[in-house]
Amino acid sequence: MKHASWQDSDHHRVEALLAGVPFFNEVARDDADQRARLLARTEIIEAGPGDTVIRAGEVESSLYFLLRGQLVVLGDDEAPAAVLYYVSPGEVFGTLSMLLGRARGATIQVADAAREAVLARLDFNDFDDDRDTPYTLATRLAFFHMVVHQIRWAVEVRRMQSPDEGLAAGLRKVPVFTGERDSEAELASLREQARALADLLYRWNHLPPGTTGNAQLT
Repeated sequence: MKHASWQDSDHHRVEALLAGVPFFNEVARDDADQRARLLARTEIIEAGPGDTVIRAGEVESSLYFLLRGQLVVLGDDEAPAAVLYYVSPGEVFGTLSMLLGRARGATIQVADAAREAVLARLDFNDFDDDRDTPYTLATRLAFFHMVVHQIRWAVEVRRMQSPDEGLAAGLRKVPVFTGERDSEAELASLREQARALADLLYRWNHLPPGTTGNAQLT
């Protein structure tokens, strides 16, 4: 993998690639200054066939968006590693290690059949650090709304694929915010929801052998 050499010189290309990500579109639509900050702090990465994007066992605070190409998520219990599922353009990944500070649960590589993969990488600390964040409350709310939506979807997929009453009961206990919208209180609630859902998804992904599913977001 490498930093895209054209990121600083071809802004139209960067914006065209990011146009497929609803989060970037929402920020760009609502606040021009925040749009500029977000673009400046987003790293565009190029990778070739077989390149490793995420390695199982690593701990990292980055969130990734696949913009172009195809990735494969590999299990680590066989040689050669089995393909668990594929990541397609527009998908988000990297949330579990980012939120929980735990090791990545799978290795993700560029598919051999792909000519290249282009990814966007964001530093989670920019959105989670109350003291040094470069972003407004509205941008951070949009970020955590996206994260909560993605993880909740993955948890629901896992729940249907591998029913577990104990984990399902935990899902029902995840709080839903009912207070003032667009507030610091809502942001605090979304952060709590994101981590609670991430913990549930992590536990669902580590059910005993014999269960199936492909909802992990590493």
